[in-house]
Amino acid sequence: MKKYILLPAFCFLLSLSSFVFAQKKQKIPAAHSEAVFNERAQSVIFADGLREFYTQNYSAAIKSFQNVLTQNPKNHAAYYLLHKVAMEQKDFLLAAHYLKEAIKLDKKNEWYQIDLAGVYENLGDFANAVKIWEEICKVKYQNEYYLMSLANNYLQLGKLQDVIKTYDKIENILGKNDDLTETKKNIWLYLNDVKNAVREYEKLLEIYPYEIGYYITAGDIYLSNNMPDKAFPFFQKAMQIDAENAALNFALSNYYETIKKPVESFDALLKAFSCKEIDIEEKLPVLKKYLANAFRLQTPEIMEKTELLAQTVTNANPYDLEGWAALAKLSILKNQYQNSKLLYEKCIELDESQFSIWEDYFYVLSKLEDYKAITAHEKLVGEYFPTNPTIQYGLALALYHEKSYESAFKATKQALAFTFDNSFVADLNLLLGDIAFEQGDKEEAVKYWKTAQRRGNNTSELQNKITTNQ
Repeated sequence: MKKYILLPAFCFLLSLSSFVFAQKKQKIPAAHSEAVFNERAQSVIFADGLREFYTQNYSAAIKSFQNVLTQNPKNHAAYYLLHKVAMEQKDFLLAAHYLKEAIKLDKKNEWYQIDLAGVYENLGDFANAVKIWEEICKVKYQNEYYLMSLANNYLQLGKLQDVIKTYDKIENILGKNDDLTETKKNIWLYLNDVKNAVREYEKLLEIYPYEIGYYITAGDIYLSNNMPDKAFPFFQKAMQIDAENAALNFALSNYYETIKKPVESFDALLKAFSCKEIDIEEKLPVLKKYLANAFRLQTPEIMEKTELLAQTVTNANPYDLEGWAALAKLSILKNQYQNSKLLYEKCIELDESQFSIWEDYFYVLSKLEDYKAITAHEKLVGEYFPTNPTIQYGLALALYHEKSYESAFKATKQALAFTFDNSFVADLNLLLGDIAFEQGDKEEAVKYWKTAQRRGNNTSELQNKITTNQ
């Protein structure tokens, strides 16, 4: 049994000895042996350079790669790594030099060309970058990433129509893309070519004839460029698909406003506001505009329209406080403080952390002289708004009227610590003086009143207080 196991090993040793014997008989040329040795030595030096590069010891890496080139000037990889070191050191001119040397030695290396284009981009030499990307894209014409790089460089050179043509090529690879279409539209508009800007969306509509958003955008392009007659056919087609669409009704509202049809414009706006699916953030700019006009003009018509819009928002978005807050502000404008109080309480129920709501709420309560309702929130105000001087002042006034003088003093001091406005500082010192007076400390009261006077309160009432109690 043993002799069969040993036989293969014996045969291997026999063949190995025959090979060694043959080698002894056939002498290896010295030049070949030296070349192999040099190649191995270069590989070791190159590996050392790589290690130094990745540990960011760039001076040692440079020394290693230059040593490789001294031994073998045709080592394009060493030039490439020297370019990588130069890039890390932000020496883009030197990086370009090394890459060009690498390319001379390996002209077909695609990655060397791509990196050289990147170096030119860092140098701001977009003309040379474009030349490289054009050549690469001729060969790799189905690579959208390369085409995008080419388009970006065209953009830097202001070759906008070339950008559009390149985006068209990308779309031929990827299919129609909303972001690319939007960018092309913006370029055409920059070139003052409204027709071609719209044409970008017409091309999309040829593929997606029931996509209502494309009709709206195309119409908006014409409308924003003072061509309402050309805009309306697009809106009309959109209405045939979904006449209740919120975005469409916003667009129609703008359209009717442009052609001086205010009734139709407001009706379209109400339709848009009644949509529950549309985010309230899209409605707020319009609602705020109406609310500002209501406060500025205070005509029955604008008041009625603003209230109707605000009510429509609360119906569609009942869990957002903005509609309720708008109704509350309108109630203040109409001196309906009790109604405003209830509306602000609804706002606080939805979100008790909004300081602007509390400021207005305290104002309404002070108008109603409902100081107990204000002081009931003393703890919450301390937690949420310790640094808000307006809210602290409102609380302090209520506490003063409720004869809680120590708490009123504390709240007033808290407000004073966070304001530098002279007029407000004067009001706060006036209140501090009144609190001190109620506590029987006339000397301290006069001191605060005089501070209020120095800060700009020159009323006869304050002067009388000071004169009487000095």
